[in-house]
Amino acid sequence: MTAELQWRRRWKPDLKSSPWKPLEQVDIQDARDTSQKYLMKTKFDDRSCELLVTDLSHFWYEKLTEDALKKRVAKQNPSIEAPLPKILDHIQSSLQKPGKETQLSLTHQNDRIILKVNSLLAGMPFHFSFQAELADQEMGREHLTIPLMAMVGELYRQQQELFRLLALKDKQIDDYKSQGATVSRKYLETAPFDEVAFHNSMATSKGFEEEVKTFGEKAFTSLGQDLYREISTKRAWLLSSPVKDGDVEVDETSESVGAPGGPSVESWSNRLPTSLVQRNTSPNKQPSSSNSSPAKSPASSKGSSTEETPTK
Repeated sequence: MTAELQWRRRWKPDLKSSPWKPLEQVDIQDARDTSQKYLMKTKFDDRSCELLVTDLSHFWYEKLTEDALKKRVAKQNPSIEAPLPKILDHIQSSLQKPGKETQLSLTHQNDRIILKVNSLLAGMPFHFSFQAELADQEMGREHLTIPLMAMVGELYRQQQELFRLLALKDKQIDDYKSQGATVSRKYLETAPFDEVAFHNSMATSKGFEEEVKTFGEKAFTSLGQDLYREISTKRAWLLSSPVKDGDVEVDETSESVGAPGGPSVESWSNRLPTSLVQRNTSPNKQPSSSNSSPAKSPASSKGSSTEETPTK
């Protein structure tokens, strides 16, 4: 646990650890189904930003570096002069918590989407657009499919632990009753917990039907976002820390994992099972991993802008 705490102090969260959230108050244009729901996740720092959007069928991604950001902001807002960190904070807040002055619109253009942000910055109109390219399937797997499966598994584990605690509580209540204890109010008395009856009750309840109708829209409310973040952080630790009990040890000082300009964690699909790793592998040998960002767009890198600020 001490090693993990030290790692958490050093680790810099990346796009994988950023939770999904519904893309709200957005005007969908040029789409067959304007009622389609979208999810997005973002990663901002002082000099760059990343955006990943999905309709659960496709994924679109863009990463903007400092030069590309300055050029795009200057082109769309020639009369605005502000420090780049302040502009990025404004864009982030406009996406995360759009106010009354903020208008979001999403337009499909072939294999890309244009997400426009129209708002007010210091009382002046401010415009910014993301031009996200279609991402590959691996990105969807890494950012949505695997984390969701882990979330389901963790929620099931928590449910079983709650059932175990309820059984212990029932035994405790029985012990009190055997000693002559009674409840002060009749309505506070409960029957012993029955797991089978509970599952049957939940499956036939109106709440279950309503949840199915919403098609999981509540999966990434605040509690779902917290669980996603916790799972992604734990996963990053497991993939970057030395593996014990005979597994191959991963060097935390790797230049390709966690280095500036490189991914902060390995791809979740790069780790081989213990049974497939040769016994004579050196403890200090690193598993094969790609030096590309885990939040990489398609192989052509169309989603990452390489624009440069023109010479003045």
